[in-house]
Amino acid sequence: MFNSHGRRIRCPHFVPEVRIAIHFPCILNAMMPKLRTDDDFMRQALHLAMRGRGTVEPNPMVGCVIVKEGRVIGQGWHEKYGGPHAEPNALANCAESPAGATVYETLEPCCHEHKQTPPCVPRLIEAKVARVVIGCVDPNPQVAGRGIEQLRQAGIAVDVGIFEAECKQLASLFFARIGLQRPYVTLKWAQTADGKVAGPGGTRLQISNAASTLAVHRLRAACDSILVGVRTVLADDPLLTARLVDAVRQPARYVLDRELVIPPDAKVLTDMTALTTVFCAFNREAVYRQKRDAILAHKAGVNNVRVGGNGKLDLAEALEKIADDCHRDLLVEAGPSLAQGFFEAGLVDRVWVIRSSRSEPDTTAPAAAAIPAGYVATGKVDLAGDTLTEYLNPGSPVFFSGTPSADLLYASPLPAAPGRGNRIIPTLQSPDPSPSY
Repeated sequence: MFNSHGRRIRCPHFVPEVRIAIHFPCILNAMMPKLRTDDDFMRQALHLAMRGRGTVEPNPMVGCVIVKEGRVIGQGWHEKYGGPHAEPNALANCAESPAGATVYETLEPCCHEHKQTPPCVPRLIEAKVARVVIGCVDPNPQVAGRGIEQLRQAGIAVDVGIFEAECKQLASLFFARIGLQRPYVTLKWAQTADGKVAGPGGTRLQISNAASTLAVHRLRAACDSILVGVRTVLADDPLLTARLVDAVRQPARYVLDRELVIPPDAKVLTDMTALTTVFCAFNREAVYRQKRDAILAHKAGVNNVRVGGNGKLDLAEALEKIADDCHRDLLVEAGPSLAQGFFEAGLVDRVWVIRSSRSEPDTTAPAAAAIPAGYVATGKVDLAGDTLTEYLNPGSPVFFSGTPSADLLYASPLPAAPGRGNRIIPTLQSPDPSPSY
């Protein structure tokens, strides 16, 4: 640096220009927010979709995020059956015009008519979005790629398969409804720290705590049907209803009872909160008709199921009958024998095991069924000292990814928005699903 006379001036605080050129971009990079990618926005859509659990069925959970110039300008999810789908909800929530924006959605948008809500593809076309990123193709034969084709014919760029496995797993109940002749099956039981499911000789034992009970009732409220063996009815006389939570519906109740030994005053028969059906083996004897008529007097149902080679009611046929009743999300609150029967029949999609910290040292106390080798643990939730673990069956026809379910996400005793504040050890890490925009 020089003065007006051309003499050099020493400035101890002078920073050479070259240093500024080197360090200034680094300062800018530190100050600028990280640019979000397709993966980030699809994760956000996945977690948004989970908010529809328990209210959208038999439709699938779907989430949608609309992004313009790297900014989220709108988001939505399918909130309830019969209501707007995720795409129109996201469009309605846009803070500015979605023209030229990119839409991220977990499932291919619908394009078929003659249903409760109008198709979503025309809405996206009318909004003049530039690009649609889709997690997975809709398995419904009425859609199945046709929505993608219509978008492309309208000049909209379409990319398919971002987090495809995770998006399919999110919609696994829907995939089961479309592709299987049975419900999606979840086994659930509680066991002590040493693996017992009851007290000495099979006597009733309170194993889990209040937080676990709340988590179970949340799961019941989300499912559309529940099944137990008659031994559970005889031992516990349960109601098998969703309580302690705001339930949109009560699950239909099913009892496996080959010989119709269920007491006429059992709560599942006398309680009118939900419908009950008893599966049994057909019998021509008069005593069978008497027992059947006693059940029918409570306005419950009796349905005959064939007996398998093992001498027990055929579980596959029972599941087909449940599906015929339009119930596609079955919770099986199973004892060891019933759980083992489902495992051996290959009819399990998911397992929930609640492990208590208490022990039962009595050798006559029955032990829990063994979870087959290879089942994938998706995560764990701390339930005020109890531990809930979710497992998925990799051999299930609707297994796509070992990621935690929406049910597990909401099982925490401290309700939290998806991706925030839960106690799950998940496979997917999610950005904040509720940014301000």
